Amino acid sequence: MSKLKRRGYLVIKNSFLVLVVLTSLFPIYWTLVNSFRTNTQILSVFRLFPEQVGFENYDKIFRVDVLPTAFMNSVVITGTTMALTALLTMMAAYALSCYRFKLGGWIYSLFAAGIFIPSATTMGMIYKLLQSMQLLGKRSGIVLLYTAGRIPLSIFLLVAFMKAIPDSVKEAAVIDGCSPWKLFTKIICPLSQNGLIIVLILTFINVWNDYIWSMILLPSASRRTLTVALAFFKGEYFTDYGLLSACVIVGLLPIVTVYLIMSDKIINGMAAGAVKG
Repeated sequence: MSKLKRRGYLVIKNSFLVLVVLTSLFPIYWTLVNSFRTNTQILSVFRLFPEQVGFENYDKIFRVDVLPTAFMNSVVITGTTMALTALLTMMAAYALSCYRFKLGGWIYSLFAAGIFIPSATTMGMIYKLLQSMQLLGKRSGIVLLYTAGRIPLSIFLLVAFMKAIPDSVKEAAVIDGCSPWKLFTKIICPLSQNGLIIVLILTFINVWNDYIWSMILLPSASRRTLTVALAFFKGEYFTDYGLLSACVIVGLLPIVTVYLIMSDKIINGMAAGAVKG
């Protein structure tokens, strides 16, 4: 009887998981199908498969000047933010986890407290700050904002990974003549690789998908990111849903590609973080 109950439980659990997966993937699949259809076909009949596999909508993306520019803006802003976040948070986490100094605990607590500050409450102040620094409407301004926003959580995660490195490893490296910089680059960074990958993935997803800050701080059409540019494709009297669907798929490709490449690292990093916690 217990075996029957266990099998029934597994069937129910697996059925529920399959339903969740299908529900999550269907909007993406539906968008992909519509990206191969014309506007007339989309509005006239519901279909689970396109009438024909045509790439006219994808061809239009490269003939609309706004979209390639917006895509490159997103790439530059996201890439620069990831690089700055990795550099600053790795060094800060190294100092906070490997050295004992006065106010070190308070500084770490201050960074951790930054995780709980809602970004919506700081919009007015940040807008005025960037305006006074003459960074409003510039990519450098929003990169600094994104980097500052990702630092608290990134330091919180990386400190946990670095503290889990045995002290004996660090002491052995120092005895062998490692300077603080070599200890950081040759020992701490490689052993904290999984944590850094988690930080980079979270930063990439957060920055690439952001809409609110990009909309507010980059009003110029030439500076818009991809998520903001897509919003302007919906007109008052006409919307090309086929082209819009193709743009969404192109916007999803970098996220899917990064995840497929880094999936093993992400799972290993999350598992390691769970064990260390």
